[in-house]
Amino acid sequence: MIRLIMKTDFTDVTSVEMFRTHFGYAVRYGLQVESNMSLSDAKKEYSNCVAHALGCAGEIDDEEDAA
Repeated sequence: MIRLIMKTDFTDVTSVEMFRTHFGYAVRYGLQVESNMSLSDAKKEYSNCVAHALGCAGEIDDEEDAA
């Protein structure tokens, strides 16, 4: 069983997705897939991937990121 729980789409940047599987949770961002995680770890990974995607899209500058 793989079920999509959450997805964040960006314009001109790869989407970030979180799945629930038989073995825990997984996060996919482009070709990067982290799997077999706890929900807590998956939420952290998802947040990190969304932040990276926002940076790639030019929506976060270095000053905002440091705050």
